[in-house]
Amino acid sequence: MLEKIKNINWDEFHFLRTEYMWVVIPVLVVILIGFILYRDSNSWKKHVAKHLRPYVIMKGTAWKTRLIQLSVLLMLGIGFFGFFGPSWDQIKTPVKKIESQFVIALDMSQSMLAKDITPTRLERAKFKIHDLLSANPRAETNLMVFAGSTHIAIPFTTDYKIILDQLDGLKPQMMPVKGTEFGVLFNRIDTLFTDNKAEGKILLITDDLADVSIEAVSIFMQQNNARLYVYPFATQSGATIPSYRENSALDLEKLNRLAAIQNVAVVEMTLDDSDVKDLAKVISDELIFEDLPEAEEESWKDEGYWLLFPLSFLFLFSFRKGWALNLIIVAFAFNSCSEDDNTTIPDFTFSDLWYTQEYQAQKQFEAKNYLEAATKFSDPMRKGIAYYKAGDFLSAQKAFEQDSTVSGLYNLGLTYAKLGRLAESQAIFKEVLQKDPSNQNANSNLEQITMAIERLDSQSPEEVALNEEKKKAENEQNKSPEDLSGGGQEATKKDMEKKRKEETVDTDTRKGKELDELPDDFKPGTGEIPKNILMRKVDDDPALFLTKKFRYQIRKKLVEVKKPTKKW
Repeated sequence: MLEKIKNINWDEFHFLRTEYMWVVIPVLVVILIGFILYRDSNSWKKHVAKHLRPYVIMKGTAWKTRLIQLSVLLMLGIGFFGFFGPSWDQIKTPVKKIESQFVIALDMSQSMLAKDITPTRLERAKFKIHDLLSANPRAETNLMVFAGSTHIAIPFTTDYKIILDQLDGLKPQMMPVKGTEFGVLFNRIDTLFTDNKAEGKILLITDDLADVSIEAVSIFMQQNNARLYVYPFATQSGATIPSYRENSALDLEKLNRLAAIQNVAVVEMTLDDSDVKDLAKVISDELIFEDLPEAEEESWKDEGYWLLFPLSFLFLFSFRKGWALNLIIVAFAFNSCSEDDNTTIPDFTFSDLWYTQEYQAQKQFEAKNYLEAATKFSDPMRKGIAYYKAGDFLSAQKAFEQDSTVSGLYNLGLTYAKLGRLAESQAIFKEVLQKDPSNQNANSNLEQITMAIERLDSQSPEEVALNEEKKKAENEQNKSPEDLSGGGQEATKKDMEKKRKEETVDTDTRKGKELDELPDDFKPGTGEIPKNILMRKVDDDPALFLTKKFRYQIRKKLVEVKKPTKKW
């Protein structure tokens, strides 16, 4: 410590927390009031006769009082001096390394089925994305699809296989709102890059730039730390959009105006994969950024903690003397004990002072805020029921798997049934009956699941395919050739049957309907599956899951939707 004092650079000496100096005033007022009250408490001495005072009042108490007052002021001064953060040494703050993030925005409008770029614009775009990810850009990548609405198909991940597994099943028919709304797209991307310190990368794959607002894109680039790569998938001559008899062509003038915006670049398509390989290399080379500190105090070392030693020494003399006021000084001094000013404090709400987490979770559950309740429940059973009520069946499954009771197994069986995993649900209900043969609800559910599995297995692949085709014809006319075969040509009934057989052999999975909702009065370990439920296996096709997910988001108004200017 003495060495520190000797080496003080007085030219650089300053305080790091001068904005808190106003705190000295109220503390001094409290100390002054304490001294005045202490003096008034000794006023009784003057009422004692002078000849009796030597026998009643002990000598030496006057100087002890002044010593106490002086020590309080001294400790107060040392405490505040340390609290304000004296500093004279500039230190090199460690640089934080942060990684850039990458967003792929894929146009899923009907015009992407045009064939001026073979086999179609959409299929060629999928090939390019595949080649791009195979070149390993190394960045966390988000796959976003847009038409009249914008949806996240795959959130940020470095496991590119997940993106590639979903990529092949993407098609315009799965989008709930037709058209092309770039305003909605950039609003959604804006939420991903809020306060991002590393420059984000955006790859916009589209074929129609007519509705792009140059002003909106320019404002977006100014407000976000990002770089936009526009990858046009259309020719200047264009091609006819299937089922609409409209020609879709590349707006070269609009493309050039976009390229003139700062941090916007155009990716030119090549016959090989050199275009996306170059892009992957740029993203990989610019992956790591340094987050430099902005606050001046972060580059100066707080030396206030050294004053704890003399402060603690003086405080020892006040032991058992009733100096409760000194605790205030110590509290101020401890604020400078840590050199880390970025220490995080756990979230703490006013309700935590009065209610336990379980009680708060139960109140949220009763208010039907099931997701909020699930995060607060610690009991796996209650957590699983809350997730089940919220419709998050995968999380409910994980919660019920942690509960080995009969009720937990029963609810796990219901969850498996909800997920369409009938064989696993059947096994669970058998296990429940082994542990509790008198459980009538489990027995009833087991019978229904067994019948549903037998009914499903008794159907031939041809019948399943024809049923699906009939259902589609009743709901909506299938105008797009790609929806049938995926290759842009009309598929015959024979082709469809062949395709269905191949899927059955390869995956041992048949197309099926999703379970209906269970009753709202569902309770742990009680209730039974309604009689009118037709339980069949859920299709493993990822596109089916995404289609339902996107429609659910539209129905619950979780995504922004605007009326498109074009019907395709």
